[in-house]
Amino acid sequence: MPRTAVIALSRHGATLARRLSAGLGADAKLFLDRRFGPQSGEELDSAPEIFDLPLRPLLRRVWSEFEALVLFLPVGAAVRLAAPLLNDKRSDPALVCVDDGGRYAVSVLSGHLGGADRLAERVAEILSAEAVVTSGSHATGTLAVDLLGAEFGWTIEADSTAITRASAAVVNREPVGVYQSAGETDWWPKGRELPPNITVHSSPDSLRRSGSAAALIISDESDPYLSEGTTLVDALPGAHIVLYRPRTLVAGMGCRRGVPAGELEQLLRDTFRAYNLSLSSLACIASATLKQEEPGLLALSEKYGVPLLCYESEELNALFEDVVNGDAGCQALNPSANARRLVGVWGVAEPAALLASGASRLLVAKQTAERATVSVAWIESTTRRGPDDAR
Repeated sequence: MPRTAVIALSRHGATLARRLSAGLGADAKLFLDRRFGPQSGEELDSAPEIFDLPLRPLLRRVWSEFEALVLFLPVGAAVRLAAPLLNDKRSDPALVCVDDGGRYAVSVLSGHLGGADRLAERVAEILSAEAVVTSGSHATGTLAVDLLGAEFGWTIEADSTAITRASAAVVNREPVGVYQSAGETDWWPKGRELPPNITVHSSPDSLRRSGSAAALIISDESDPYLSEGTTLVDALPGAHIVLYRPRTLVAGMGCRRGVPAGELEQLLRDTFRAYNLSLSSLACIASATLKQEEPGLLALSEKYGVPLLCYESEELNALFEDVVNGDAGCQALNPSANARRLVGVWGVAEPAALLASGASRLLVAKQTAERATVSVAWIESTTRRGPDDAR
């Protein structure tokens, strides 16, 4: 489904809009003023939608239907038309304006979060124009607080005030500290130095002692300072704190038939809380193939927006072979003779977590409730740093 509406209401604009739509391909839907619609013999990848002036009714409709809009209009006219539709930068579509001469592609609204800055650059590339981007971090070539890790699927835990003030600290060259204990490490272009006001710290204590105006923390721990004997808020008083949650954790789960999602979630929450892990870093839930249609597990994966990955009994049992044979190298796994007798596997939670994560050891060994089990592993393809990797 097209994500970008390309709208033109002049002859020159329509010509440019056709070029842009072709360049964007299936991602774009073209809207043309009836006076400048398809010409006889013209071939287009997809038929444009024809509209009649005034533009406002069309703009009102596409505002909620598309993730981005490209208007071949002066910026002033576009702003006046869009003003009554504005809601929030986290939900408004990206808006880019292109002049009738095709010289400039201007990022107007939702530059960072909506992607208008990147879209303006893409439009400029297709039309051989110049992108005009005025976002502070983009203009100064520094880090964008609200976009850090977005390409990896990281989520942000911070209110809008903290994000705004941390962004201001970055742009205004105030001291900003970064601490990372989990997740992808290539969030800054390779070979390019960080701005001098941004320092990456190797430990929470180093960040605490830095006195930074803003703290950007990339972690799958609920509170990275609990291991330091304090809390995040107490350790960084006065700092504008933004937490980033990389998707690094796999929860292996086993359960009896018919266990409700609420009971499974309670075990999951209790376990993550006990081990200082953030549920926002949950990447997937893993179980046995015989549980792939289990309503409780399906409901839980849907609630947290993560996939349910299931493995055959042979795959699960293979990880227990060394344990059964007395190999000391697999002491972390806890085989269950009862599970083997009832469902044909030595266990589900622990081996499923290891298989889904690619890890060789568990972060959390099997935790047991009355009718369910859970274990947690860390995804091998990401990076964990800290004094106790295995926790």
